[in-house]
Amino acid sequence: MIEELYRSIDDWLVDQNSDIRASEIQGLLAGLMAANLTVRPDEFVARLAEYADIHPGSFAQVSDSLDLLFGELHKSWSGMGLDFELLLPDDNELIEERADALGAWCGSFLAGLGLSGEISKTRNLSEDVRQALEDLSEIARIEADGQDETLEKAFADVSEHVRLAALLVATELPCYQHKDHEKATVH
Repeated sequence: MIEELYRSIDDWLVDQNSDIRASEIQGLLAGLMAANLTVRPDEFVARLAEYADIHPGSFAQVSDSLDLLFGELHKSWSGMGLDFELLLPDDNELIEERADALGAWCGSFLAGLGLSGEISKTRNLSEDVRQALEDLSEIARIEADGQDETLEKAFADVSEHVRLAALLVATELPCYQHKDHEKATVH
């Protein structure tokens, strides 16, 4: 399912002459939802339209795909997250394309966190969350060149690390938001 969803959204983005990839759409949404699980689909589309520089009315063509993506991610972030899958090109694509999409996913995840307004340098975050965010920032600059079995294994390992880092942020960030709000309350 994830490969078909990636392909349909990515093809639509090409038709829109967009500079972003399908992986970035999920990354942006994942970042927004990690910071605020109550984000609504219309808020997401508005943020996405701004981020991708696409007219909001154009999203009607892929509304079913976006609804599916939104629903699946909301279900993952609301639960244990074990079923969460990164929206990336399938394994038949060139490693360079998959690495580029993974880097773009990481960058847009961080952008989603930033756009949420819930993250700041002064925010009280665990060391694990800070390390996960640093890792995602580094992986956003990933490059792959060549085609061999060790590169495929490395890509699989890095992809899994990204998935787990995003899950960590999505599960721990709401706890730290709650603690920050408690500190702000004057009795």
